[in-house]
Order: sequence, then structure tokens, then C-alpha cells
Amino acid sequence: MISVIIPLYNCEKFITRSISSVLNQTVQEFEIIVVDDGSTDKGPEIVEKMNSPLIRLIHQKNQGVSCARNRGIKESRYELIAFLDADDEWDTDHLETIMYLYNKYPQCGVFAASYRMSVWNNIIYPEFSSKIPFKDDGILYNYYEVASGTNLPINSNTYAVRKNIIESIGGYPTGIPSGEDILTIARLNAVCDFAYTTKVTSTYYIQDETEKSIRPVLRHDPLDRLFYENYKISKHKKGARLFLASWHKRRMSKALFHRKYGIAAIQFFKAFIIMPFQKKLYTSLIVSIISAITGKPVIEINKILKNK
Repeated sequence: MISVIIPLYNCEKFITRSISSVLNQTVQEFEIIVVDDGSTDKGPEIVEKMNSPLIRLIHQKNQGVSCARNRGIKESRYELIAFLDADDEWDTDHLETIMYLYNKYPQCGVFAASYRMSVWNNIIYPEFSSKIPFKDDGILYNYYEVASGTNLPINSNTYAVRKNIIESIGGYPTGIPSGEDILTIARLNAVCDFAYTTKVTSTYYIQDETEKSIRPVLRHDPLDRLFYENYKISKHKKGARLFLASWHKRRMSKALFHRKYGIAAIQFFKAFIIMPFQKKLYTSLIVSIISAITGKPVIEINKILKNK
């Protein structure tokens, strides 16, 4: 059995699509916990009208997506927990794929699949590092190394985790504006191994109507300290130092896209100090500058450059 946690905040346009993608799974042994994080639209009413015995709707005052996910973890009944954002969706075989990994790799604590992106209605299949050590599925011992590329191999929609393991790291970090999913998965990799398949089983949407498109760019991001703290306990993992440098590289790219040149310069310098001979730092700088000039997302520019 799997507990599926969906944090809900002002997503009335998309919540039916999200929940329906769970209800239509080929594996039907699950519960759905929708945590309404103080929505001011009709999203919670839509969930109630679905009237499914598999759905539990929990209300709380607005505290942010991390608090909503943590509340769902606390309320969950089962040993395996999966997450889905209210504006994203799963393919019908997502949970079947997760259970396949769960049964094949019982020594692991996280079980994850790949994904596609819908970027303002354009479908993109992210390309991951060639350092994935298998073609189909296996144990991703070098997650940090793979996640240091342009695209992350796992996001909050694509994995399931043993409840005791995510509780052991304190759940999702609270009080931060964005990036909580990247940090949480990094923290999980510090304490357990990941079973992973390159099979695509979900869609991650980026569109103007959601908060994903308006995440802030901060000079002093509280996540910086948390990533350094995670590095201290994850040095034994392959690629941990590279992953820390890649965090600043991502911050640099985002700052450049939003024309925050001072912040971008600081982040470039921090990444340089950690790994000065990281080739991708310099290629990312060039691609990010092109992105800032053209207004095109970095992922699209990388795709164009590769096809030339």
C-alpha cells in the first residue's frame, strides 16, 4: 500500500487532472491525502465533490508546500509515501513502476522514475547525464553526480520513499521560499540508496498560472547553508562536492535569467571556489547569458545547441 500526498494551494484549474491521474493508476492499493494549505479558491470544494473513499482532505492554514507535505507524511497510514503536486500528473503506470522498483531493490529507501516537462505547453524530455550507469533500471549510486547536470533526474512527483527514512531527515525543510524539493532529495541520498528507472511516468508542468514560474531570486538564500550542511554528511557519496558546486551554478543561471547580475556573479564565484575546473560551470554561464538575452528557458537552448 502507498500513501499519495498532494499539497493543494489555489490550484482549482488543475487539481482534478492531478487526482484523476492517481485514481486511474493500474495499481489501486493506495490512499490519497490532499492537504489544503489555506487555499482561497475552489480547489478544496472540487476535491470534496470527487467523493472518493480513497481521498482524505485535510485543511490547515497557509504555511507553505513543505508544511503541507510534512502534514501529509504525519497523517499517512502506509510504509511507502509518494508525492504529487496539484498541477502535475502521473501516467497510469507510475505506481506500478514504483512498486516494480520497490520489489526488485528492497535494500533501497527511495524508488524513482524519469519524467517529461510541459514548459508553457511545449513537451520536453529532459536529457540527463550520460553517467547514469544503466540503460533501464538499477541503483543510482552516483545520484549527486547525475544531478549535477543541467536537469535533475528526480523531482517531487517522481519518487516514493519509505516513511521511516523521510521522517529520519525531518521531512521537507520549512521556512524557505523554493528549492525544498532539491534539498530534500539530496538529504535522502545522504542516508539511503536510490532505485531508479529511466522510464518516463509523469509530467511536470511549468505554466504562468502556478508558483513554479515566479520563484524568487535571493541574494541571501537560506538554502545555501542547508546545502553545505548536507555536504558535510554526504561526503562519502560519489559526486557530493560536484553537486554542491552545481547548486551555486543553478543559482547563477536563474539570477542571470532574471537579470540579477550581482547575484549571478556571487554564485559563479562560489561554484568556482568549490570546483574551479568544472567545465559545465562555464558552458552553463554562456547558455544562461543566451537565455537572459533571448528569454528562452535554459532547457530549450541546450536542446537547440545539441541539435546543431
